[in-house]
Amino acid sequence: MYRLHLASRYTFARPVSYLAMVAIGLAVMALIVVLSIMNGFLEETRSFLRGTTADIVVFPHQARYAYSRDVLEGAVAEHPDVASACARLVRPGIFKVHGRPPVFHGNSLSASQHQVLVLGVDAKSEIKSTDFAEYLDRVENPEFRVADPSDPFDLPVEDIREREFLYTQSPTVLISEEMMRGLLLQRGDALTIVTVPDSALQLDGAPVRPASQTFLVTGAYNTGHYSHDQANVYMSTEDFRSWSGTQHEVSELYVAVSPAADLSVVRDELDAKLRSIGLAGQVETWEDRHRVWLGAVENERNILLVIFLFFLLLVCTITFSVLTMMVQQKVRDIGILSAMGAPAGGVGAVFAVCGIYIATLGGLFGLVSGVALAANINKVKDALENLLGIEIFKKEIYAFSEIPVALDHTLNIAIAGVTVVGAVLICMMPAFRAARMDPVEALRHE
Repeated sequence: MYRLHLASRYTFARPVSYLAMVAIGLAVMALIVVLSIMNGFLEETRSFLRGTTADIVVFPHQARYAYSRDVLEGAVAEHPDVASACARLVRPGIFKVHGRPPVFHGNSLSASQHQVLVLGVDAKSEIKSTDFAEYLDRVENPEFRVADPSDPFDLPVEDIREREFLYTQSPTVLISEEMMRGLLLQRGDALTIVTVPDSALQLDGAPVRPASQTFLVTGAYNTGHYSHDQANVYMSTEDFRSWSGTQHEVSELYVAVSPAADLSVVRDELDAKLRSIGLAGQVETWEDRHRVWLGAVENERNILLVIFLFFLLLVCTITFSVLTMMVQQKVRDIGILSAMGAPAGGVGAVFAVCGIYIATLGGLFGLVSGVALAANINKVKDALENLLGIEIFKKEIYAFSEIPVALDHTLNIAIAGVTVVGAVLICMMPAFRAARMDPVEALRHE
């Protein structure tokens, strides 16, 4: 008990001990926050990519003739692990708000607002195979929501804002909430979308006549992923084919697989099945399709684990320096304790406990503050942006509407625990030095 009391006195009577605790805590806090953000990026990226890509995607090779959608979906649906499949038509396009002049930046059209990827989908099939229904429900502004989520391309007559389209059977389109907000659009507004027809894709030098049509906006969707929401527009398959003039029935086939199935096995079996009936194409899982993106985020997280070793080295260096200074300053006290009969192990234990106090309290401070900061990182970000007048997290760059965070309490406790253990172990060196000190030499120390 006396050793604990003496260790507490040595530790808490010196300001440098508090500085060491704060330094250790800040190191642990920083690592927890950064790893939580990186885990959040990885989880949100995987969740988003899986939700918008489906489990498996089939890209049919249609160089000479167009594949039948029914034949392709039927061949895929025969697999016992396939839950559903939906065909998509894909075509790049350029749009402008009907009745407004196009926006130019210098001599070029505004890419962030006007160049899009148009997706022709069957809404019911899309809802079964992807998170499409969730994206419709995630729209924050109730005025932007579609009238009927089960039929998102239906627009009630009373919502049509353009009088010239009141008595026409106009095609409809679904755009992102971010796009509606940025372009000051509402349900019932009209967009003119232009694309290149199939004949122009031959690049044979023949004159190109673009395909253009005006669509009414039925409402919005919101994936929470900025780059996707700014670049994708949905319309029904029938409206897509009428607009683009394409003879194809499918550009890509999205396949939902039963949860217990192994995606790589199903992918290989579907590929073999399609080849056996003469439907050549490329079959990929959602991870195959986005392996570069996922690999980059995963690699960055692994790099942070290497950085953790440097944090650990920093913490150990701080603790070692503080304990070494403490032993140096308490040389005469060590001599007195030894002269009074204190065993060498007892003297060393006093300084070892000092190191344990510093490392443990610093680790606990870092664990609590790190978890608290990570859990409220977006509130802190907003406060700093308002205070400093700068934009810290640009959603245009990071593709997320807010900083994603995934707290792994097991990992956080492990980080704090390893840090404390490492600091305690390095404390044994100055404690061992104190235990071996000659009492006579210690008493002579000035």
